[in-house]
Amino acid sequence: MNSHFQPNQSYWHEVIDADSAPLFATLNDRLNVDVALVGGGYTSLMCALHLKNQQPNLSVAVLESHYIGFGSSGRNAGMVLHDLHDNRANAFGKDAVRFTYEQVAGVINTMKTLNQRYDFDCDLEKNGYLELALYPSHIEDLYEKQKLYDRYKQDFRIVDQQELQSEIHVPQFMGAGLYPHAAQLHPGKYILGLKKAALQEGVMIFEHTPVQALQQGERIRLKTSQGVIESDAVVLGLNAYHPGSKLAPMHNRVVSLFSFIALTESLGPRLKDVLGWQKRWGYSDMRYLHNYVRLVDEDRLLFGGRVRYRFGTTLTPAQEQQMYGQLTGEFFKRFPMLTGTKIEHQWCGSVAFNMTQTPTMGVTGKHQNIFYSLGYSGMGVSLASLGGQVLADLYLGHEDRWEGLIYLKDKHWPLPPEPFKFLGFTGKYWWMRWQDYLDSRSLKSVSQP
Repeated sequence: MNSHFQPNQSYWHEVIDADSAPLFATLNDRLNVDVALVGGGYTSLMCALHLKNQQPNLSVAVLESHYIGFGSSGRNAGMVLHDLHDNRANAFGKDAVRFTYEQVAGVINTMKTLNQRYDFDCDLEKNGYLELALYPSHIEDLYEKQKLYDRYKQDFRIVDQQELQSEIHVPQFMGAGLYPHAAQLHPGKYILGLKKAALQEGVMIFEHTPVQALQQGERIRLKTSQGVIESDAVVLGLNAYHPGSKLAPMHNRVVSLFSFIALTESLGPRLKDVLGWQKRWGYSDMRYLHNYVRLVDEDRLLFGGRVRYRFGTTLTPAQEQQMYGQLTGEFFKRFPMLTGTKIEHQWCGSVAFNMTQTPTMGVTGKHQNIFYSLGYSGMGVSLASLGGQVLADLYLGHEDRWEGLIYLKDKHWPLPPEPFKFLGFTGKYWWMRWQDYLDSRSLKSVSQP
């Protein structure tokens, strides 16, 4: 989408760069297949793998404009998360909300199965995840969430301030909600594991093959920079790269927001001595404009946030450096005991958001042969992995397996053109900043004598 994003600067990319899997040549000829998948991320590779597992005779090709792991699948924080969409209960019913939640949470088991079957290790740790309270109003919200999860009979518990600070020694942390079944992994190792598994099953992968045009028909025609591919069906696995791709009909359903990440040097014994963090819980704080944090390797801290929308889809190098500076300032404000720690890696990537902050999946097109899954809104590791499985089953006629999945029913209307899209999301950004300010005042009122 943005040439400015070359190369991928993420810490995970050190593994991707050293990958020994064969690089498939650019598609420079005419090719006919059963299914063509656009984009080389989690959605497409998981879909391709599940198609071949269920019907080995299918001819399946993945087209990636750069290389596997270039985009969001190689830039994210590696958190495997899930959440209840109770705000959709009125429209789709509580059973659908419960079914959807359990399917997303179950993605971790799918990952474990793939790790074992294809013999790859993506550093998957099922160690839980916190929603962390910074203000008294957040504590009130946690008790409401506890009631919600109890009604749905799902695992969630409140970690009080004493227990939390015995685990993570930061006095300003007031408490948290624990999702005990959440996990974290190494995104680079995960995407390479999916790539190698897909190759093992006979999936064709073409890297450095950008798709320039999609012509609908009973047989879909994809024009690439140097070739043409025709297929019975197309899977659009682009997510945050949809707006930049201009590929109809799903290019205007999400916006691409920029998220920034900083990774510290190895902290060594300072991590346990100063912060503790024995249970390796990751967390995001409960502000609308929040930061997210996790441990990487044994003793590095990953700190992310500063999600912003820019008019169009580009950032200048100067804007990027400004955002990194602000993110680093937030890190040392949150962890002043680590002042002087070196930030060894910093990178940014695109996140696909819509107004509902829930994904949509399904099939569209004049001949109902264009499959899509997008709008992961910061939970792409789990939702893209699920989306790939869902799309494979839709193509194969197994939609009954996903009858209760709200993502198949919750259709998103096209977003307005610029500048109205920019104005809408910018307005929401400032509304969230205002809400965070109001919540912060609850802390000041408590601290006053």
